[in-house]
Amino acid sequence: MASVVALGLGVFSALPASAADMSLSVKVGAAVASSNATTALAPAAVTVPADNTIDEADVVRLVATVDTGTVVTFSATGGVKLVAALDNPAAVRVRSTDGVLSVVVATGTGNTATVYAYTTTTATGTVTVANGGVINTIYMKGTAGAANAISVVAPSAVASSTVATYAFSAVDVFGNKVSGLAIATTVAGATVASTGLNTATVTTTADVAELKVLAPAGGSIVVVATATVAAAVAGLATPVSTVAAMTTVNDLAAELAKVKAELAAEKAGRAADKVAADKALADAKAAADKSSADAKAELVAAKAAAEAAMVKVEEVSVKRAEAADKAVADLTAAFDKLMKDMASMKAKFNLMAKKYKFAPIK
Repeated sequence: MASVVALGLGVFSALPASAADMSLSVKVGAAVASSNATTALAPAAVTVPADNTIDEADVVRLVATVDTGTVVTFSATGGVKLVAALDNPAAVRVRSTDGVLSVVVATGTGNTATVYAYTTTTATGTVTVANGGVINTIYMKGTAGAANAISVVAPSAVASSTVATYAFSAVDVFGNKVSGLAIATTVAGATVASTGLNTATVTTTADVAELKVLAPAGGSIVVVATATVAAAVAGLATPVSTVAAMTTVNDLAAELAKVKAELAAEKAGRAADKVAADKALADAKAAADKSSADAKAELVAAKAAAEAAMVKVEEVSVKRAEAADKAVADLTAAFDKLMKDMASMKAKFNLMAKKYKFAPIK
């Protein structure tokens, strides 16, 4: 085995001694074809297909020369796509949506395989070309096309006498940010903070273009921005050359007066609530005191009634006891008289029994 590592070129080769090394021709756009010299830090740059056709200026042409009858595999990452041919208005059209991420080419009786790589993004992507254990990596990125749309990020509201910032940006038809675009702005209801005028031109950078407007005492601010953008292309995003934003200006003095009025109303409401609460508490206490007094009076009355009832019960009990004692005494006296009478009768009987000779009563 023979191995070669070329870090600067992003190339790794490993092949049997019996196989021929793959050679790769790299042609960037209209440049002259050469061997691969792209790196992650210095990728090949081509224009994005802003006209929706894949042309020579939009591609990196990759021609791999290999052994006859072998297979070459092309694989793309990072937004890169691959096509087998360029756009031909007289035959097959190749559009910006036609690419794939992987292409396998069998050389058959030949010894070359050709693929075209393009991208719609300015981010760096790769294409790896593999054959018989040999792998070659190409780094590439797109160059943003002409501005297709502008946009604005605006505050929904600002305080009076403060500075409102409007951020403008521009993108090409694929959403890549565009720098250097002049955007003309017209301001209604306020003035540009730096010049005191109602018009200004801002230029986009890699991020945004900012417009600073001095807010008036009240009302609203309307900012309208226009720019020259590319013509519409069938099948791609519709151009946007004009955007507008409206910002409400909050009058701080009026808001403060409103807040004070609301606070005063709130305090008055709370005072009224306290008066009502105090009255409710006093009414509740009076009701509770009355209920307590009524309960005490009822308790006293119930106690007096109970005591009177007890006296009556005791009187009845005494009378009943006296009556019972008298009844017992009367019964005892009657019994004693009866016994006396019986004794007298017995004596008389026994006298008669003795006189007439019959048995006496014992």
